[in-house]
Amino acid sequence: MSIEASVRSMLTAGSTINLVPDARITHGYRLQDTELPAVTFEVTEVETISAGSTDAARIRRAGVTVNCIAVEAVDALAIAAQVRSAAVPGTYSSKAFTAVTYLNHYVDPAVAGEGDEAQPAIAVCTFNVYYTE
Repeated sequence: MSIEASVRSMLTAGSTINLVPDARITHGYRLQDTELPAVTFEVTEVETISAGSTDAARIRRAGVTVNCIAVEAVDALAIAAQVRSAAVPGTYSSKAFTAVTYLNHYVDPAVAGEGDEAQPAIAVCTFNVYYTE
């Protein structure tokens, strides 16, 4: 399984993110006309960290960016809080996440407008996932 599949598995494990249906937690992007709220995520970088001279002692670090999308900023922030609670160590799709470190978040507020000019609010969360394969 890919790291992306494992991150999605982490975000949908249990019922931690109950403000967004699992079907609306997707890798990459969300089509503009799909229902809100929604969560999209990207794995922005993966690097191998050498913790010794043998392959068995290596772990990987993946940078993850999660977009919590809602009509209003307050709702996007509520989803972001649930994402932060869902991002925990464990085994997801055969990858053992040994540590998950939350880095930060920021909010892009909703933009009011007509038709294509209206944009939802997005709370962007970033964290690192440390895992072994």
